Amino acid sequence: MTASGGANGANNDVTTVSVTGAYDNKAFKGDGTVGGGGGDGPIKPPREISDEEAFQQGKFKMSTKEKWRILKNVSAISCAFMIQFTAFQGTANLQSSINAKDGLGTVSLSAIYAALVLSCIFVPTFLIKKLTVKWTLCISLMCYAPYIGAQFYPKFYTLVPAGVVLGIGAAPMWASKATYLTQVAGVYAKLTDQAVDGIIVRFFGFFFLAWQTAELWGNLVSSLVLSNPHGGGGHSANQTNYDLCGANFCVSTINNNENLERPDDKEIYEISTIYLACIVTAVIIVAVVVDPLTRYGEKQGRRSSQPELTPIQLLSATAYQLKKPYQQLLIPMTVWIGMEQAFIGADFTQAYVSCALGIPSVGYVMICFGCVNAVCSLLFGSIMKYIGRAPIMGLGVLVHTGLQTWMLLWRPHPDTPFKFFMAAGLWGVGDAVWQTQVNDRALTRNSRKLCKSRRP
Repeated sequence: MTASGGANGANNDVTTVSVTGAYDNKAFKGDGTVGGGGGDGPIKPPREISDEEAFQQGKFKMSTKEKWRILKNVSAISCAFMIQFTAFQGTANLQSSINAKDGLGTVSLSAIYAALVLSCIFVPTFLIKKLTVKWTLCISLMCYAPYIGAQFYPKFYTLVPAGVVLGIGAAPMWASKATYLTQVAGVYAKLTDQAVDGIIVRFFGFFFLAWQTAELWGNLVSSLVLSNPHGGGGHSANQTNYDLCGANFCVSTINNNENLERPDDKEIYEISTIYLACIVTAVIIVAVVVDPLTRYGEKQGRRSSQPELTPIQLLSATAYQLKKPYQQLLIPMTVWIGMEQAFIGADFTQAYVSCALGIPSVGYVMICFGCVNAVCSLLFGSIMKYIGRAPIMGLGVLVHTGLQTWMLLWRPHPDTPFKFFMAAGLWGVGDAVWQTQVNDRALTRNSRKLCKSRRP
């Protein structure tokens, strides 16, 4: 193919245009397509940027189906935690009753949370950086299995070390969960053009709805397996035993109360087998169904040239964080969350429910706690954007303060079983307030920075 110049004295030079030459043709030179006409060739279309490059430029190169992928991942994590804590909550609620001898059950629970405190300082950042959020979550979920397995042979040298392993794994598990939900919430907010704080609250509300239903399933399993009642209608306990229930309960009196007898080992083994299967299922769901955060820039953080913080530096950074006024104001609330959950999971189940109704009734009463807690978690997470945070937290203070005052005066008795369910349900209302409001408050203060840096 040839091209010639114009007429009337114009340049009549003939140039050959190669069909296969693409942009490398002499005919294109000086045709005004580059830099105002003086370039050596036409402007080429820009190359497509990769997902990571788009992310670094603050752009999201995603299809319209991406929001459904995010919702799928949030649902999968919520489902995995529900199954995981079906096992753990069901086991933990029985510890102070089935392993009451020498306080073994309560000591093992204390070991869990003591290890959790230390793990929170040193483990999460290091593990997430090395394994990424998804695989940190998988490994951490597996740390719950030894504690469930130790129920087959509950001794101080089996149950307490297993509790330490669980506590060490729990810190990176919760950190990776929070990182995942917060990060995908930021992406979802961009896709739907909504406020990121509102999306975070909504995601956490849905998560805690699923998570709190674990109380229902875990306690339903324990109550159905422990089918032979040890108290209430099955045995006759004298009035003195009932007088020593509730606020007057003393661990030294457990041998005088038939309601507190340990169930048969066969039933304990059956419960533990079911719970171990739940742990394995939760790990499989996260490993197979949940997408990694790589598509949202997680590798950027792992490839950072910044030096890795040592454990001492992490401890110093934590201490420095405690100097901030907002962090100091959160500390009493987080301490209270630990105390109120320890009370409902250990003291209430043993001193009130098991003492007066028997160990098989623990599951049924805690089902009420779990159901109310789950519904209120979703409700409070949804209405916060309409009425604000203060009224909801005020409700939590009012409910828990009033309930504790009443429980100091209440003398539990099997003739009034509805009071046990009422107390558990109201405690679930207060707990839902702290779970949804304090957790998302601690995260949303830094959510915009996190969504911008994308470094879990």
